Amino acid sequence: MEIVPLRPDIEQRVRASFGRQKLLALYGAGITGIGKGYFEVSLPPSELVLRPAGFFVGGVIAGVADAVAGYTAATVPVEDPYFVTVEFKINFLNPAQGELLIVRGNVIKHGMSLTIVQVDVYTTAGGQETHAAIALVTMMRINKK
Repeated sequence: MEIVPLRPDIEQRVRASFGRQKLLALYGAGITGIGKGYFEVSLPPSELVLRPAGFFVGGVIAGVADAVAGYTAATVPVEDPYFVTVEFKINFLNPAQGELLIVRGNVIKHGMSLTIVQVDVYTTAGGQETHAAIALVTMMRINKK
């Protein structure tokens, strides 16, 4: 998949918003990819995000997937890019254990008020990626007040 670069003003706005996102900062997440209709973050394992057995917590994965869906929607050029989740479905495919959690969002369909985003979650171990989860998220653009 080719990542289409964002207009500089949109990329700056999305990065600034990400910098204000306290939950992702708490988890240690950082932006590792950004483009039109595409957003990616990675986070390392830590005691905060892992179960005692060493697996990433499902709620953490779901929360990060939801946030990534919002940022992915915000990469599509619109005038008032504020999105909220109206529907969220996630399937956990494999145990999420590894050296890094990678969460990638792709816009599937962008409309006047609703944007559909697919979020794929991977873990890495020994240079190999394992597909840990997939989410389908419907985002609605609202006027920020």
